Amino acid sequence: MHTQGEMLEILVVDDEEDNLEQMQELLEELGRPVRCVSCGKDALACMAGGNIGLVLMDVQMPGMDGFEVARRMRADPDTRFTPIIFISGMRQTDAVLAQGYSAGAVDFMSKPVHPAMLVHKARVLLEHDRYRRDLLHTGQQLERARAFNASILDNTAEGILVVGSDGLIRFANPAIVRMLGTSEAQLQGSELLDWIETPRDDDWQTSVWLDHFRRGESLRLHDANLRNRDGQSLAVALSVSPLSEGQDAMTLLALDMSAVRELHRQLEVMTITDALTGLLNRRGFIQALQAAISRNQRSGQMSALLYLDLDGFKQINDLFGHDRGDEALRWVSHQLQACLRPYDQLARIGGDEFTVIIEGVNGPDDAAAVAQKLIGQVSADQDSFRLGASVGIACLPSNGNTVAELMRAADSAMYEAKRRGKGQHRFAPG
Repeated sequence: MHTQGEMLEILVVDDEEDNLEQMQELLEELGRPVRCVSCGKDALACMAGGNIGLVLMDVQMPGMDGFEVARRMRADPDTRFTPIIFISGMRQTDAVLAQGYSAGAVDFMSKPVHPAMLVHKARVLLEHDRYRRDLLHTGQQLERARAFNASILDNTAEGILVVGSDGLIRFANPAIVRMLGTSEAQLQGSELLDWIETPRDDDWQTSVWLDHFRRGESLRLHDANLRNRDGQSLAVALSVSPLSEGQDAMTLLALDMSAVRELHRQLEVMTITDALTGLLNRRGFIQALQAAISRNQRSGQMSALLYLDLDGFKQINDLFGHDRGDEALRWVSHQLQACLRPYDQLARIGGDEFTVIIEGVNGPDDAAAVAQKLIGQVSADQDSFRLGASVGIACLPSNGNTVAELMRAADSAMYEAKRRGKGQHRFAPG
């Protein structure tokens, strides 16, 4: 199992020996141990050690293909968040990409790979995974501390209530009093349902609590919420069990889950966030675009997808190195954000490619005005970075009503803008 501070390894999976040797040589500049295996079975065995921070994997392999390896990794709690990049000679059709991303990949690259792009993505994902593991380590430390405190009954961190079969609270320990921001006197004799936000029951006689009590069964809820005296919500896990016969009551144990749920929220945010710029990544962008499509289908308002590719970025990387390239990408992200409304959604979907989702536009002229503003902002400060931008525009719903259709249309329009001289925008025909 990986420990904090331990150097994470890169796992390369390919059934061609020449490919493994080339990848190992290419990845040496990252300064991380590189392990190479030739089949899916050996890949899963390596993952069991818990020290793999990134997997670069071929798709077409004998026995177990890359998609199946990814699915098994995602089903294992120890490897479900380990980033996977598929590197394959397969034609990247919509079906292949959909299968790869649904299996759990964070990216899909074609053979032969672009060395600089692969190394850059690997570096970012390794840093991303290190941060995720540090968060998990912090969470584990919190859990160990909670378990220790729970062993001391008089100072237990868990809130405890004793509730009669009539739904009235008979006993409250100091922890639950603190959780609810009230006093023991106010809790005793009050109705349990007054302090439960979710699951919501308005009638004690038909409530889930009394139903389990009558059947003599315990009830455990991991995603419940209490409501304190001031009406604020508190995330808790609840465990309710009947007391022995003759006492006509049940115990309710409440565990404060605020820190754990916040950790889970941070981990969820990390899976849809580009570690370099802080913008949405490809996965987050796809989720945002799908949500925008759903809203468009309900409201009928026109929306636009802008696909922006930087002009001149490769020269920055080639002349000044990847650190300067990373600095340029962060600078561009700030410039683009400065042009947009707070509710417009900006994403970096890979390399030097950015997308913007603009909802509720009045027509193509609005989308064109935003595109020109973005182009002007990127190229305005040539002293900082000698960059430009080409933008393709797809309109919703005229250019499609699926993620794949809109991406394809905007991408084609962007390449048309580059073909016509760069530093301009083009609309997808529709």
